Amino acid sequence: MKTILAPTDFSSSSINAVNYAADMALDIQAQLVLLNAIPFPVSSPEISFPVSIMDDLIELGNKEFENLVENLKIRTKNKISISSEIIVGPVERQIELISRQKKPLAIIMGIKPGKTFERALMGSSIFHTINHVPYPLMIIPENTRFNKIKEIGLACDLEDVEESLPFESIKEWLSLFKPKLNVIYVTIHNKAFKSSQLAGSVSLQNHLQSFHPIFHFLDGPDLSEELNDFAKSHNLDLLMVIPKGHGFSRLFHHNRTRKVITHNYIPVLALNKN
Repeated sequence: MKTILAPTDFSSSSINAVNYAADMALDIQAQLVLLNAIPFPVSSPEISFPVSIMDDLIELGNKEFENLVENLKIRTKNKISISSEIIVGPVERQIELISRQKKPLAIIMGIKPGKTFERALMGSSIFHTINHVPYPLMIIPENTRFNKIKEIGLACDLEDVEESLPFESIKEWLSLFKPKLNVIYVTIHNKAFKSSQLAGSVSLQNHLQSFHPIFHFLDGPDLSEELNDFAKSHNLDLLMVIPKGHGFSRLFHHNRTRKVITHNYIPVLALNKN
C-alpha cells in the first residue's frame, strides 16, 4: 500500500495540507502518516527552560493529534489507515528520517502564497526537503482543496532529459490519476530554442508517448506568472517541476525557484531524480 506523509505544525496552512493529503489518500487508497516534529527549545544564559517543558510540549502535541486524527477519520469515513508520530528534534531532520522509513509516494506540506517565504510552513523546511529528501514533495497553497487530478502540467527546460528526468516517478503519478498531460516550456526574454532542447522534446515524447503529452511553448519575462496564467487557463490540478541536483534546472535558477513555489496557486509536485 502506498504511503503519504504529511508533516504538520498545526498552523492553518499545514492543516489545510493535511486535509488535502487525507482526501488524496482516500482517492488512491493510500495510508496517511502524520508527523509533528518538536524542536528543542533554544536556551541561553539569560533564558532557561524547566526540564519538564518537553514533556508538556509532547502532551500538548498528543492532544492536538488526537483531535486531528479523529476529524480526519470522520472526513475519510474511516476508509483509510491514519497514524501519527510526534518526534523531538529538528523538523528537517525528522522529515528525512521518517521518509527513509516509510518511503512515501509523496510528502505533502502547506504554504501560504505571498512575497515572503517566512509565511511558508516551518520556514525553510520545504526547500530543505526538495534538496535533501529523495521522495516527491507536494506543496499545497493555503485554501486549496483536493479535487480529482485530471490535468497535470510538467514544467521542463528540455535539457539533459535522459539524465535528469525521473521518468519512473512521472509515469507512476500519471498512471495513478490518468490525467491529461501538458508539457510546458517557458522561454525567458525570447531566448532561442536550442537543438539540444529539440532533441529533449523528442526524447520526452518517446518516454511518455502512452500518456499522449501535449507540448506548450510559452514566452514571457516572468516564469512564475507564465506558469500561473497557464495553470488558470488550462484548469491544471497539479504542476510538476523537476529539481536537478541541489536546486532547480536552468529554467528555475536563482529567485525563480522560490517564486514558482511561493507564488503558485495550485499544488506543485517536485520530483527528484533518484
